Amino acid sequence: MFAFLSNLGRLGVTIAVLVAVAGILGFTTLGMQLVASHHNATASAACAASSAGAGKALVISGHGFAANTQYLLYTSTPAGTGATTATTDGTGAFTVNSWAYWSGAYGAAVWTPGGGSRLVATCSGVTV
Repeated sequence: MFAFLSNLGRLGVTIAVLVAVAGILGFTTLGMQLVASHHNATASAACAASSAGAGKALVISGHGFAANTQYLLYTSTPAGTGATTATTDGTGAFTVNSWAYWSGAYGAAVWTPGGGSRLVATCSGVTV
């Protein structure tokens, strides 16, 4: 019985690791291309990440999105991935300020919020 539970535990950990790796690889491949699509974003919707270097400010900005709308912003950093929100102003532009703590590649993807979340744009990345 102990051997069965031990193997079952290993299987659970293996599945969790594979899902995490697939999520990271899938996300980082999106992080360096510029794409725009639906949810009231115009064909010219675009975003970019910029920084002056490690330990400096990281700015993710975008334009061409729906005015006064909140989007989900998934970021990729050398330390992993994270999420925050970005709210556009009356012109459909947003700016999110953060920090580039480590040397490496940074990028982001903009998604609509909610259960039917859709990718709106991937931001051009920056390597610091």
